[in-house]
Amino acid sequence: MATLNEIAYDLLTIVRPQISDDSDIEIEQIKFWIKNQRSLWLRNEFNKNRTIDSDLIQTVCADLEEVDASDCCDIDLDCPILRTKKKIPKTIELHHKEAILRVGPVNKKKKSFSYVDYLQVPWLASGRFNTKMIYAFLHDGYLYVYSKNPAYSSMKALTFRGVFEDPEEIAGFKDCTTDQPCYSDDSEFPIKSWMIPTMKESILKSNLMIESQAEIQQADVSNNAKSDAITH
Repeated sequence: MATLNEIAYDLLTIVRPQISDDSDIEIEQIKFWIKNQRSLWLRNEFNKNRTIDSDLIQTVCADLEEVDASDCCDIDLDCPILRTKKKIPKTIELHHKEAILRVGPVNKKKKSFSYVDYLQVPWLASGRFNTKMIYAFLHDGYLYVYSKNPAYSSMKALTFRGVFEDPEEIAGFKDCTTDQPCYSDDSEFPIKSWMIPTMKESILKSNLMIESQAEIQQADVSNNAKSDAITH
């Protein structure tokens, strides 16, 4: 699969011969267009009830901290609850939900948490048969975890999987298996290979006003979106 750097520099290679010498196109601007096009395409696809392919999903490990359950920063209810230390990246916008596919413990062999809507929080773990369940919900950009299960209070981290609007925003989190940053522009970019040529054509036409279908096909002759001209 291609990286964001490979896709962006490939586009720049196509564009350079067709623009004036005084034109100055920044590689970061091209990357912005790529991420924006990806977000738009995926939102349209998912809202048609398409299956979410594993190539589009990113997995993140997030540290937890104990905070008070109060929504007001100057009021302490003496009611602790766990939440992620950092706000999580925005996911692809769907009609009625976030594109969060799993929230669970760091140990992938263990059962996932029950991911619920924030409005359900007052009734969590209040029944006879759900007191041992661990719930997760999103509020003000943070993932919260709550349960009456004794194992809940000792949790230090969780993992979550999703399709994010800007894949680069997970760079501040750690990979769950390597303890390294989750993302760089030299990581595999979460996009399907069939999307890349059409996405390039759209960017060239809409953002750069260039008709370049022939150049795209030539650059993608190996069907892996990589160009021999990439020298970064």
